[in-house]
Amino acid sequence: MLHFWYKEFPQYPRDHKDYWRTRLIAHSLLICCCYFLILTLLNVFYFSSYDIALIDALGLIASLSICIWFNKTAQVSKAAWVVALMIVSLIMLFIVSAKGHAHSLFWATLIPPFTFFLVGRNWGSILSSIAFGICAYLVYLQQQLSITIGLSALFNFIEVSIAHVLLFRFYEKTRFSAYSHLSKRNAEIKLLAETDKLTGLYNRQKFDFELSQLLSENNNERKSNIVMICDIDHFKKVNDTYGHLAGDNVLSEFANILQNKLTNSALIARWGGEEFTIILRDSSLDNAINEAEELRAFIATHLIDNRALTISIGIAKAHVDDTALHLLERADKALYKAKLQGRDQVCVASDNLTKTRYENTLSKSAAI
Repeated sequence: MLHFWYKEFPQYPRDHKDYWRTRLIAHSLLICCCYFLILTLLNVFYFSSYDIALIDALGLIASLSICIWFNKTAQVSKAAWVVALMIVSLIMLFIVSAKGHAHSLFWATLIPPFTFFLVGRNWGSILSSIAFGICAYLVYLQQQLSITIGLSALFNFIEVSIAHVLLFRFYEKTRFSAYSHLSKRNAEIKLLAETDKLTGLYNRQKFDFELSQLLSENNNERKSNIVMICDIDHFKKVNDTYGHLAGDNVLSEFANILQNKLTNSALIARWGGEEFTIILRDSSLDNAINEAEELRAFIATHLIDNRALTISIGIAKAHVDDTALHLLERADKALYKAKLQGRDQVCVASDNLTKTRYENTLSKSAAI
């Protein structure tokens, strides 16, 4: 039954601006149908108020008709206006018929939440002002009159209170759902902004931010952190010989190797082109050199996308009062020296000069 009321319209997906308006229209019509049915029965069989029962019956018929029409046409703007005008008209018709007695004025408090959310704040303000102006006039006419609080007044109070609870419960659901959806989208956007599309690793912007944060912590806590710059040797030849798609495959597979071979705490990013940057948090220099050598040796002895390749790595240790620029410059100089010395090796930068550690010499792949 609820699937009929809360119909999903393909043209209004969850992220569409009118999605929740379609839900509000359906919710409003469901509340109206239930209320008008109950009120019709109460006024006929309990209060014997046949004139009021007729108003309620008209409301029930109108609500069902609008629901059927809306589910067929999905015309949100027109349906919102029709529902808003129906609710305002029937409420005011009831209040005027009751001459504002028996606490019928309570029903007017439902007009602002319905009209504001259905037809916007401007028209909501206009319709609500008109309704409250009529209510004020009815109160004015009741001056000097004795007010008797009977059972009908109690029913009006209870019915309006329940309607408010149902209505604002729905609004809170829409607010929470919209907030959750927005939070999810923001997380997705943030991930896209931080991630290299090809490799799935962090991009340079994210790397620079994390490195700056790390250096700030390093100055305060005196931790030992390492930065490595890794470059695929002769990568341009791969693109020139096999094409850029083949080059993309090499970069993607190499990124997977980096994630699998390096420690889980390592932050890995694609720095640009065939260069990758790595942060080893709270790591000793010896440990960083060992990890770099193991990675270099693995690449030299395994095919990447069915191609034999080698890598060169420059390592720099972060020092107190280091800046991201100076640390990266030292690691880049170490990488440059590794390239000059024949590639397929690891070089470590010191404060003022670069020293080379080149263990387990392997045959060079200068042609690659």
